[in-house]
Amino acid sequence: MDDGLIQWRPHHGTNRRMKLDAIATVMLVLKGPSSRIEMAVVGDAHGGVTLLTLPTMEQVDKFSVEGGVVRAMCTVSSSETSFLVATQTGQVWMVGARVPQRSMRLFTHDGPITSMRLREQTIHIQSGWNRASYAMDGSQTTHFDGTKPFELKAQKRANRRAKIMESEQRRSEQSQPLMLDLPVVA
Repeated sequence: MDDGLIQWRPHHGTNRRMKLDAIATVMLVLKGPSSRIEMAVVGDAHGGVTLLTLPTMEQVDKFSVEGGVVRAMCTVSSSETSFLVATQTGQVWMVGARVPQRSMRLFTHDGPITSMRLREQTIHIQSGWNRASYAMDGSQTTHFDGTKPFELKAQKRANRRAKIMESEQRRSEQSQPLMLDLPVVA
């Protein structure tokens, strides 16, 4: 909710609430060994990452990253509680109890990150229409600018429009035949 309150409403049982230090901006839930949702990881507007147990809503751990609003998160592996965290300023962090100093900045992307996932030690980032892939050391492996197809289409439309305007100009410059007003005979 807009005051930092989050609520767990199970189908059976008691509703639980907890108030965070800032507004929650992104949430990731994790299944446990029983294939039931057992933990929630919540990123907030002040760069905080809070781990909560479900359904009891008890705070297990809390991490902090620089770079402002947490925009995206994903797990590093299913066997440990380390997470990749992306911020509004494009910074990508790794946080966890086993991470040195509990948080470590990996690299900075050139824009706000919309979503992120980790597949086979490659970090895939979506930033608006653009996609990029990074290795864990921060080196960029691929980049796709999603605005290029739209720029090409806009250029083609502009070319068509210019041709039409040119033909209209030529037609208006040509002399028109003189039309005489003749009475209409019915």
